[in-house]
Amino acid sequence: MTRLRYGQMKCLLCGRDGEVSREHVIPGWARRAFNIPGQVTILRGEGEGKPSTPIDKRPTLSITLDQAVCRRCNSEFLGALEKAVKPILEPMMLRHEGTTLDIEQQRLLATWAVKTDYLLELAWRQRYPGARPIEGYAASEPEWAWLRQHREPPPRSRVWLGCFDARQTTTMNYEPSGAPVPVPQGEPLNGHLTSFTLGYVAFQVFSIDFVLAESVGAVQFQPPDPPPELAGAILQIWPTRLRPVQWPPAAFGHDSWNAFVTRGGSLR
Repeated sequence: MTRLRYGQMKCLLCGRDGEVSREHVIPGWARRAFNIPGQVTILRGEGEGKPSTPIDKRPTLSITLDQAVCRRCNSEFLGALEKAVKPILEPMMLRHEGTTLDIEQQRLLATWAVKTDYLLELAWRQRYPGARPIEGYAASEPEWAWLRQHREPPPRSRVWLGCFDARQTTTMNYEPSGAPVPVPQGEPLNGHLTSFTLGYVAFQVFSIDFVLAESVGAVQFQPPDPPPELAGAILQIWPTRLRPVQWPPAAFGHDSWNAFVTRGGSLR
């Protein structure tokens, strides 16, 4: 039985003070689907060409964020989102099963990817503070509120989908990259392009404080073109292109991970 720890804090999603619980960043349906025997090793990457360093072992693929979400948001938003995404995402991440994603399915996957990206970053900061040279994106209160109220990624967000050659040896990768956005006057704003994989599915999420970006007239983020080895391997699903998307594109493996994360070294 999983025991939830409750405390009086502000809910990430609705901002209300009250009882908040531990949130499982990787949902239970995904953990059960992978059915990993034995421990899961957490590795910290040290940069291109350098070996990864083990920093933790977990009994299961369990990534949690303590004191995060109230019961109402967990049930009405997160639970409903997981229920809607599971039949789409599970066959993709487990069996590399090809599919045609319509506009609504693209919206659901993009919303799920943004939600998971936000929670992953907070969970990593909570569990392994100071363990990385580059921190990822900590979403602002307006972004959490938009996600909950509109059931879609916040303004200026962008989401791409790819196919990672997991070969059932790597269950998950997660790595942020800085993505500065120019403004007409002053210093660029700090945006982030965050990449993560779950089984065979790869997501890439661009995030920025959209309220701040609008207030200073920041330009829209224009991602660098993928490097030649990833040409055709990254599909935009948000904002949707108002047409179906065929998944999977050409798969990429561990040797192309850094090129995927940094768009061929253009970002860091």
